[in-house]
Amino acid sequence: MTRLLHLVLVLLAMAALVPWVSLHPLGLTIVAPCVLFAIALFFVRPASGLWVLPTLWPIVDLAPLTGWIHFPESMALVLTLVTGVGLREALRPPPPHADGSPFRATPAALLLFAVVTTSYIVSSIRGGATLPPYDPALLAGYKTPLNAVRLLVGFVQCLLLLPALHAIGRTTGPGAARHLSLGLVAGLGVAALAASIERWQFPGLTNFSSDYRTTAQFWEMHVGGATLDAWLALTFPFALAGFIRNRSPAARIAYMAIIAVAAYAILTTFSRGLYAAVAVAVPLLLILNLRRSGQDSTASLNTRQWGVWLAALALCAVAPMSFAGGGYRGLAALLGLTWLAYLTGGLRARPSRMAAWIAMLAGTAAGLAAFPISLIPKAVYVFFGLLCLAGIAVTLSGWRHERMSLSLAAIALTAACAPAATAVGIHWGEGKGTDGIVLASLAVAAFALFQHGVRPIWQTNAHNATTSVLVLGLAAALAASLGSYYVGERFSTTEKDLEGRLTHWRAGADLVNRQEDALLGIGVGRYPDAYYWSGPLAASAGIWKIDQVDGNRFASLGAPRHVLGFGELFRVSQQVPSDAVPPYVFRFRARGHDNTGIHLEICRKHLLYTHECSGAAAHVPKGDWQHFEVTSRPGDSDHTPPDDSLLFSFAVSGRAALDVDDLDVIDGRGVSILANGDFHAGTDFWFFSSDRHHLPWHAKSLPLHIWIEQGWLGVFATGLLVLGATARMLVGRARALPIAAPLTAGLAGFLVVGLFDSLLDMPRMTTIFYLTLWLALVIRRRAPLPAGI
Repeated sequence: MTRLLHLVLVLLAMAALVPWVSLHPLGLTIVAPCVLFAIALFFVRPASGLWVLPTLWPIVDLAPLTGWIHFPESMALVLTLVTGVGLREALRPPPPHADGSPFRATPAALLLFAVVTTSYIVSSIRGGATLPPYDPALLAGYKTPLNAVRLLVGFVQCLLLLPALHAIGRTTGPGAARHLSLGLVAGLGVAALAASIERWQFPGLTNFSSDYRTTAQFWEMHVGGATLDAWLALTFPFALAGFIRNRSPAARIAYMAIIAVAAYAILTTFSRGLYAAVAVAVPLLLILNLRRSGQDSTASLNTRQWGVWLAALALCAVAPMSFAGGGYRGLAALLGLTWLAYLTGGLRARPSRMAAWIAMLAGTAAGLAAFPISLIPKAVYVFFGLLCLAGIAVTLSGWRHERMSLSLAAIALTAACAPAATAVGIHWGEGKGTDGIVLASLAVAAFALFQHGVRPIWQTNAHNATTSVLVLGLAAALAASLGSYYVGERFSTTEKDLEGRLTHWRAGADLVNRQEDALLGIGVGRYPDAYYWSGPLAASAGIWKIDQVDGNRFASLGAPRHVLGFGELFRVSQQVPSDAVPPYVFRFRARGHDNTGIHLEICRKHLLYTHECSGAAAHVPKGDWQHFEVTSRPGDSDHTPPDDSLLFSFAVSGRAALDVDDLDVIDGRGVSILANGDFHAGTDFWFFSSDRHHLPWHAKSLPLHIWIEQGWLGVFATGLLVLGATARMLVGRARALPIAAPLTAGLAGFLVVGLFDSLLDMPRMTTIFYLTLWLALVIRRRAPLPAGI
């Protein structure tokens, strides 16, 4: 029966893959070999799918290049995995692993997913999720019948993956969960690296003040959304858990590198929702790990380390205060003080509490000399530096020699550095932010006081030295980014933005105006179209579609209804060759439904926000088709080839709709650089974006989105599924598994992001969300996982 199921799934997957490959804009010669290679890989090495899929998930889609937003490459990746694993199971099933599978589909899990599946079926029927005859015009935008199919695909992909997941688990044994965890960590690293490269190419790695929101390779954010935020929130706990549990120095360094890049990516999203998600997920992960350490003697954490992680969280909380008042020098002094306090945990000789208290009081008194010294220009920096270096030297000597005098001197010097670090921050900030600087130094001093005067809460050694470096790095990154002007502006407008979001939520809820809609939803994928026709008139950012008259296809752009700014244009774009050079000649035919205008440009652009543009504009009168030829303004752009971030875009710059056909762009070498300019191939190579106006496409709340499209049935089904999965991870049998803590923390982070974004209107997130919930429901304790995930 199982072999028959896999054979049926293979046939279904192939039925979808064959037309996908044959119609793909990049052509058979590129796409077919990639698909065949993936199928062969998953056939020969099925377990590779557990890490290949999550690793490639953030970067596999090529929609900005191909224009395919409904059937992207991530769908093909899923289908190749189903095909490869299914063929192996149907033709030559391998023997089961001796330790059994870590996954077991329980009746409860099947029932919960059956309820969610029922909700999707009902809302899909109501949303018109049928596959019409192929027409390239249907692939333009999110207001065609294919949008219902697009969103349904996200959930169907999850269902298709479940048999493959269990087949791999049956033959791989306990290693299956480990492969999946490592794949999620690799996926985090890949996404974070893509985000970092994007920032390096555009605003700059250290530019924390520009209004630039990173998107990495999540093309779904072309009309806003929090796809990157959700992925980072879901996967970050897996990397942190792996770092905490792994004892191999090389592995810990690798995890630390991924965490560092991921932390940078998280901070530079400037997303308040993601910040909140991480603030929930990380403490939850630490609590669950510490709880598990009391149940599992092999765990590398123990209950005594509560103080260590409390100290780490406290440092991350106070470091931005020190930076706000004392700048980089105040922050450096705080981190130097912290590092010295940490090093004293390795002193071989342990003085009595009374002796430690006396040493700390004496050191604090000596450190107060920094304040009168600060009257001399820059002398306080020298004073603190000498104290800190002397403290490090004495402490390291105390590591090697068990002498009480060395330990007391190290403790005294550490105490002296606390007021000296405070003086550094106050001197640099010229008295501004004194309260935060003092609080930050007192917090570090308090933990050092507890360590030596009450009860030791950490012990410095080679194993946890990497942890201290990671914590110091994260604290510095937090301080530098959260203390930036742009982040301050973001948080200062939180109340106003929340009011705007509440207004948008009310407008979204108003789309449900019948009792039947409230119960069953208006239909999967119907939100953008319903909001366009029934939402606030001034909210529409624009629309584009492919029309056809007498066999001739052309692009039709609807005019936006909101107040236009340069960054608020609704753009239709195409990537152009990296060696294109200005000036550019734009040739096209156009007609206006009324007097209107067209804007044309070639810019450096990743997904959102234009840079270094070379453009032109033309007035398009009402009437029949007319030919136009305009040249880009000289001196507009200073990009130099080769540049692989060049995009050609056109947009309506007036208030009337516009039809465009026979587009061509000739660069400075006399070379035509556009493909499918006559739109004969529909949307192939054409992609659209709204850089700053995002609300018309998203309900901006996961529960609200589910209710609008799937009704109370969907809310009940998904809510029950989430409760069942989290309960099993928190209080059920699975709570003792190493994967339980990061899985629970990741889901919590994902759901916090979902409080302020729809998420499930992005198929890649739908698939990974439900797949994670399934994993939480079926992972079992019988086959224990390796300690280092």
